[in-house]
Amino acid sequence: MGKVKSAICLCAITLILAVLCFVCFVPFPTGSGGISYYNPIINWAEKSEDLGGFQFGGEDPAYIGGSYSIMLYPEGVISSKEYESNLRILEGDDRTEYEGKYTAHAGGALYLSNEDVMDGGRVTQKFSTSFEKRLELLKERFSRLNTEGTSIEVVNDYSVRVTMPASTDVSVASFLYFGYMGDLEVSFGTDLESAGRIFPETNKPITDYMKGADTRSMNGTQYVVLHFTNEGQKLISTATATAESSGGTLFFTVGGEQVIGLSVSSRLNEKDLYISGDYSSDAAKILSTVIDTSVDFASDSELGKLEMGELYRNQAGFGKSALMFVYLALAVSSVAGVVFFFIRYRRLGFAHLYSFLFFLLAMLLCVWWIPTLTIGMNTLTAFILTAVLLSVSNAVAFENARKEYALGKTMTSSVKTGYKKCFWHLFEVHAVVGGIGLLIWGIALSELSAFGLTLALGALFSAIATLAFNRFMWFVMMSLAKNQGKFCHFVREVDDDEE
Repeated sequence: MGKVKSAICLCAITLILAVLCFVCFVPFPTGSGGISYYNPIINWAEKSEDLGGFQFGGEDPAYIGGSYSIMLYPEGVISSKEYESNLRILEGDDRTEYEGKYTAHAGGALYLSNEDVMDGGRVTQKFSTSFEKRLELLKERFSRLNTEGTSIEVVNDYSVRVTMPASTDVSVASFLYFGYMGDLEVSFGTDLESAGRIFPETNKPITDYMKGADTRSMNGTQYVVLHFTNEGQKLISTATATAESSGGTLFFTVGGEQVIGLSVSSRLNEKDLYISGDYSSDAAKILSTVIDTSVDFASDSELGKLEMGELYRNQAGFGKSALMFVYLALAVSSVAGVVFFFIRYRRLGFAHLYSFLFFLLAMLLCVWWIPTLTIGMNTLTAFILTAVLLSVSNAVAFENARKEYALGKTMTSSVKTGYKKCFWHLFEVHAVVGGIGLLIWGIALSELSAFGLTLALGALFSAIATLAFNRFMWFVMMSLAKNQGKFCHFVREVDDDEE
């Protein structure tokens, strides 16, 4: 490649990397007085519950990071806070009657209904079994969201605490909808109260009418897709036969709670019904999950709703400023690594800098784009491991070329031979690391799964950066150097300048 072509290529790559760095990392005001700010991609990427920070937004930046926690209670169970609040407004016989309706549990942390939960001073087997099934269903629903940082734990035997990262836009919606449990019913009418039930018919399971639900994305629009059996399709077609003249709404309810309401203006006769409502991908996933799992758990007909209780906003586990300090530590360590290459290899350090920026930008864009990844300790650990792998791989390639040059070969021959000697060794290391990451991603729970996926992606981009992009940048920059040995800070055993 001639010097002119090399210069043009270098300028183009530099411009592309500079623009991407600006878009990914630099906030700037977009309105008068600094009221509106452009938020870089690093701010839009979701943060885990352990890391907290501030998203730029003018004079009052919004705090991000930390988590939301919700307490969910089965019917017949209330918190001590609700019990005492209700008790305070009662007097005389009403107060005595209310006290007689509940039995304190777990040292007064919970109060259990004597009518619905207790029998002879003991929790009934029926309630215990129902609670276990509800817990199983709740875990299944949240596992399908596959959001890193989500946790579910039983508190005081008969209540559930669910925690999700605060940066997840639909965390509160998932708390609400995932608590809907019971029979899935489909009805049609002008309003929910007066709507006539279409199915299931008496003593028949919902699986006779519905196969399940999932999501689709077409032309930027998110759909909840409902799948019906032949019988379900037939009944809906019959029920909506008059919709063209009178209209109506098709209601999908779980345990009596509306999940989806579809306005109908013509007869519906499809086995797969696509429903859009300006849903985000997460919102569509929540609604489809509620319906699909209600079909899966159709045999458990006596699953009561889990009521939402106290909602808490938890600060980041490592403090509000944790994210800022993490970014600072990563910036300092990255700069230190790049400076080492400049000290040891002089201007050849630019080749490492460009390959490192390629790796950094690719990783950030993946974390921002892939819904299951967040900026958290798991993903940061995987990023650091693969960033070290990239730096070591570049150093190995440089050192192999240095040794060849010291023997008297030309720079072009030294680079070619140096890479040839280490290429397959580096390729195998990256393949092993990527394979381990994919294995962890495939078999682990959501927390470790995010680490595995990030490790696999890091190994992929590190391999591309060190085995292809770094070598290409070296080739381009070397074409512009008058003295290639001095450019790379390489010396021969018998020093002679190479023109």
